[in-house]
Amino acid sequence: MSFPAQFTKRNFSDEDHYRQVLSAGIGAVKAGDLEQARTLLQKAAEIKPTDPQPWLWLSATTDKPEEQRDYLEYALAADPNNGAARRGLAILSGKLDTSRLLAEGQEVVPRQPQAPLEAMAEKVFLCEQCGGRLSLDVARQRLVCGYCGHEQAMSTVSVADEAELTLDFVLPTTRGHVWAEAQHRFCCNQCGAISVLAVMERALVCPHCGSSQMIESEETVEMLSPNVLLPPRLTVQEASQQVGEWLGRGLFIPDDLKKMAKPSALRPVYYPFWTFDGILQMNWVCEVNRSNSDTPYWEVERGVEFEIFDDVVVPGVKALNCAEISQTQPFDLKAVVAYDPAYLANWNVLTYDHPLADASLDAREIVVRRLRQALPSRVQVGTERRNLQSGETNWSGLTYKLVLLPFYVGSYHYRGKNYQLYVNAHNGKVGGVKPVDTLKRAAFWLLVGLSVVVLIVAIFALGLSFGWFRF
Repeated sequence: MSFPAQFTKRNFSDEDHYRQVLSAGIGAVKAGDLEQARTLLQKAAEIKPTDPQPWLWLSATTDKPEEQRDYLEYALAADPNNGAARRGLAILSGKLDTSRLLAEGQEVVPRQPQAPLEAMAEKVFLCEQCGGRLSLDVARQRLVCGYCGHEQAMSTVSVADEAELTLDFVLPTTRGHVWAEAQHRFCCNQCGAISVLAVMERALVCPHCGSSQMIESEETVEMLSPNVLLPPRLTVQEASQQVGEWLGRGLFIPDDLKKMAKPSALRPVYYPFWTFDGILQMNWVCEVNRSNSDTPYWEVERGVEFEIFDDVVVPGVKALNCAEISQTQPFDLKAVVAYDPAYLANWNVLTYDHPLADASLDAREIVVRRLRQALPSRVQVGTERRNLQSGETNWSGLTYKLVLLPFYVGSYHYRGKNYQLYVNAHNGKVGGVKPVDTLKRAAFWLLVGLSVVVLIVAIFALGLSFGWFRF
């Protein structure tokens, strides 16, 4: 994208004058004097065409879509990462639903519903041949009818790289800020039994007739739908076997843990997680010693470091125990497939109570912290420096996915206490807390302490024999 010929002159001799012209143009737009605004903003764009601000405000001086598009494209040419220009073009192209846009400064407030919302079945997993109940055969990655044996294949093609969604298109809308808050009152489509579902429950197995159904309500319609999921690979029997092996491992666990622990039945559930990709640009400043003599000469150096990040994971459920879930990593996010409700048959599914807007802030904090920790090993390596500080940050190319990850969830009982269990249904890793045998731990550290004392005495005796120490 190139700038029009009449706006290619640049004059930075009077930055204050440019700012005055730009401010006057913006003020005229807000006052409704669009003709005066256009004159002032075109003058500002002529002075400094590589600043996106005049072009953005010029797009507000006309109601002709073709002119708006031209101005926004000039703004994007000046700053390819400008979110406002990208959103404006998305609105013009119909990629962004204007009915869901938040006004500037508007916040989404909690709804706090007082009574359960009415929900209905969005999908019932029934056999197309006989009407029997379908269930997911994890081993063969197929839906299988429990009555006639009819099978239904599902997509297993990875879409990890194609599933990214542009963050800038969603954050300005209500859908980027709402979260699950309501219980749901649901009448089973098969047996008519009425259930009150917990907050965030989106797909369930009816406790009365065993049918598997997805629900929909006025709340779920307002929320973002998952666009990918990670298929489960372990059966519940294999997951239970993994739990038994996990209970038998550990340096400080009680000797009778595996024998005495009483695990509950594992429940299959999909948890929602957000993942984020993008590029972080971070400015830095430090002092570098430029002297070759014993007298240092400190000179200020400035620069920029980049962090390209991929699949930074943030849980979509606030109540998840992150420490225990992290024990089941890594999540094979390159193996995700396009969201297909068929994978949800006979599985419980939760939606999120941690909205996209908050999760994106968490992801940025993770990336910023990671880059700040890495700065000392990446900036002015091999030179003497001091007072290294990070500065302004800029983000670009931000995308996200809402992915469902499969787990088997349960607990086990040991000596009067219950302990939570998570089994990653894709890789078989188990997360949770195990009790500690305090005598074992005390004996271990006592042995370590004695070993250190013996080592010190041995070194001292050896030193005396070789004359290393003189008194």
